[in-house]
Amino acid sequence: MKKTLFALASLAAFTGAAQAELTISGRASLGVSTYSATGSTVTPATNDLAARTRIDDYSSRLRIAGQQDLGGGRRAFAVYEFGLSFDTGTANGQAGTANTAAGFNGSRESHVGIGNDLLELRVGRQNVYWTEGDLNQTGANFTGKDTLTDMYNGGGGLASATVRQNNILLLQLNTSGFAGSQVYWGPETNAESAPAGTGPASATNASAMGFKINYDTQGAIHLMADYQKRSSITAADGTAATATNTFDSTVWKLAAGYRYGAGSIVALHYWNLKKEWTDSATNSAANITATAGGRAQTGYGINLVQSFGNEFYGYLQWGSSGSYTHTAGGTDLTASGTTGYSIGVRKNLDKSTAIFSSYGVLQNDTNGQLNFTGGGFNSGTAAAGSDPTYFLIGMMYNF
Repeated sequence: MKKTLFALASLAAFTGAAQAELTISGRASLGVSTYSATGSTVTPATNDLAARTRIDDYSSRLRIAGQQDLGGGRRAFAVYEFGLSFDTGTANGQAGTANTAAGFNGSRESHVGIGNDLLELRVGRQNVYWTEGDLNQTGANFTGKDTLTDMYNGGGGLASATVRQNNILLLQLNTSGFAGSQVYWGPETNAESAPAGTGPASATNASAMGFKINYDTQGAIHLMADYQKRSSITAADGTAATATNTFDSTVWKLAAGYRYGAGSIVALHYWNLKKEWTDSATNSAANITATAGGRAQTGYGINLVQSFGNEFYGYLQWGSSGSYTHTAGGTDLTASGTTGYSIGVRKNLDKSTAIFSSYGVLQNDTNGQLNFTGGGFNSGTAAAGSDPTYFLIGMMYNF
């Protein structure tokens, strides 16, 4: 929901410009959950994360937006959105580590733009790669958490995608049928913090680019293709770039959904994640078990939303990621895949309020290490072979 704070009518009258509008909206979403990651193949007694009960936040946020009519169907606009943490009151997640989606510094979508009903040009920090609409209508927006989102984003692994990118110049289509399609480019922030004159020359020209093709007839069919390429990325902010800590990352996914009833949809997903270090020696087959080695991974999954009427919905997800394949040597890291599933229910009490519950598990193979990562949800780093598991009951108020 959006509430108009005030219209700058007096300013518009003084300047002769069209009326401007400022709005505020947001979400408060909180619940009780359990989390564990047990069954580790690496000294379970010291690496397992035993079950614990938490009060946690599910991506609460505050959004301030301004818009002004420029005439001729054109408009100027700006968005500043930041994550709120009702659980800790800080920008940290459940593990006490930084949650990049929380904090008052525009931690979520924050951009300025100009456009019309056909096309928008935006500049700033923006959501890319993972926004899917009802093709994946679960997770923080509906059931607090899910498994499939972390699986096709890489779960923080060596071949993970960047789902919210700084310094992006983005074109987005608004036209019917292809609304939500976009193309973007921007310099990588890691390149800004790498000391000038160190490492390979390409390290100072790191960049991110990508595109999304979204086809939705608003009838039965919804199709999407998503691609992202990051080049010459330094391994860590504030460090000198060298041949062994600069990498390229390529990720893409395909999704197809079929709406078989009002509020009900089934969607299929396929993804490919790849991360390759620019130094060929680091990418050698000998480094397949080391964090320095590049890796690639593919996966597929299914997402089902079933409406039972009276604003009551059921959710079911299942996904499987294969073992890592080495990007240079072609050697596999055996038994490093993951199978995950989640189930959930949601009841909308009115247009702004809902209660929900969900359960999910990531079943890692012996060398698999996928974890629940979005929104600072996990309570620690999952060891190889462990199975992160959660159960939650929550409530949400949109304002």
